[in-house]
Amino acid sequence: MIRMVLADDEPVITRGIQKLVDFNSLGIQVAGEYQDGKAALEGIVSLQPNIALLDIHMPGKSGIDILKELKAMGSKTKIIFISGFQDFQYAKDALRYGAEDYLLKPVIRDELLAALERCCRGLRETWLTGDFPGQGERGADAPPYDKLADMEETVYVPALVDILWNGEETRQERKLIRFSVISHVEKYLEERKRGIVFSKNQNLVIILKGMERQEAREFLCGMAVSMESAFGHRLGALVGPAAESMSQIPESYQRCLEWKGYLFFEDQLGVPVICAGSQVFQKKVDTQEFESCRSRLLEAMVTQNKESFDKCLKQFVRYVCIRSEGKKEDACYHFCTTIRMAGERVGQLGVPALDYDVKDILEQGRETANYRQMSALYGSYLERYLEQVKDSIIRSDKKDIIRAKEYIEEHYRENLTLEVLASEIHMNAYYFSSFFKKNSGENFKDYVNKVRLKHAMALLVSTDKKTYEIADQVGFRDARSFSELFQRTYGETPASYRKRVKREQGDGGD
Repeated sequence: MIRMVLADDEPVITRGIQKLVDFNSLGIQVAGEYQDGKAALEGIVSLQPNIALLDIHMPGKSGIDILKELKAMGSKTKIIFISGFQDFQYAKDALRYGAEDYLLKPVIRDELLAALERCCRGLRETWLTGDFPGQGERGADAPPYDKLADMEETVYVPALVDILWNGEETRQERKLIRFSVISHVEKYLEERKRGIVFSKNQNLVIILKGMERQEAREFLCGMAVSMESAFGHRLGALVGPAAESMSQIPESYQRCLEWKGYLFFEDQLGVPVICAGSQVFQKKVDTQEFESCRSRLLEAMVTQNKESFDKCLKQFVRYVCIRSEGKKEDACYHFCTTIRMAGERVGQLGVPALDYDVKDILEQGRETANYRQMSALYGSYLERYLEQVKDSIIRSDKKDIIRAKEYIEEHYRENLTLEVLASEIHMNAYYFSSFFKKNSGENFKDYVNKVRLKHAMALLVSTDKKTYEIADQVGFRDARSFSELFQRTYGETPASYRKRVKREQGDGGD
């Protein structure tokens, strides 16, 4: 882990810097904090940190004084200065004395990350270039291949290791984390005397010694757990075939490169450490299974079965992963094809397709950092279709229920049957019955009788017509059934209701 000290005579500045960046997640340990130059110098000499973040002006000693003394002592601590705007030229001049960078107050997060990244690049520069043993001359800053050469004759297992990013890190954060991971892996291997680590073409390469392939896989699983505990970031690894000599290492490592795409699907792997060339998933998915799953997903979408939709989508995401065989581009293709098919299905229902460009969503998928992000992205498009069908049905249902109620209002006097109204709305009678109850909260017959009773009550008060005449006028087949329903609904007979209302109206007129 990279060690750093902070020094500023204003504690609020050091606290603000530590709130600005989660140093621990970047593999940087804040080993000391100081409020004056003298204490800062003593701390740097004692702790020998990799980086010191110093204010230009501090009591006791200035930042420039500290830098001069450190250089005189041969200290390798890299200095980043912090200065106020009025000290800009002063801080700039300090670069001549060997400062790595300077930052103006208030410190901007991206500028701080960039400065730290430049320091770390210098710290780990020797690990960023190089080739395999026997493939070119050893340079001054090439990886320590001599460690391999010093090993006794044994077998070697190369592995490609990658940090499994969550997609939220900035470019500078990724570089800082990478530097720290390399340092931690190097220490992990040296303590156990099991191999070396170096960087090749931006890939992190580990060559393990004296173990078979399965043992190497288990070793890397343990290392990945250690890395996640230290940095909060997961590691994935592709383990190549065992090489009986150093000359076979490049060919074995090439197998790792060919299988690197599987690490994109790490959330589907369980333990993201796999042997290149082996069967990754226990069960394969044939074309028939894949198409059947997709058909069930689309059917659940158009039938608005949300529970089935969620279940099928989860299974489809898994099937896409297995069928893609480590190829990100194939996964994009399967998802985009399904989204296009979803648009065609909703179009058959008369629902307009979503306004999107297939090329655009294909590019969105290509830019995702991992399969978790990709499946969430494309799943959201399918869920939008689910909601669009739902909204269309709701709008259509609302229109149809209003039309049905208007028809009842106009034709309540007639022999209004379920079949008659269903035919008017162009629905199957059986379906219309459940449709009406679902969208009005009551069944068809009760609703028609409620409308008839409403009109009957008005006639009882406003006319002198007989009960049987009113019953016939509002659509009841006989006076008895009308009276029984009226009393059951309002707690009194039509006659008593008429008398009560007229009496109350008479009282109101006195």
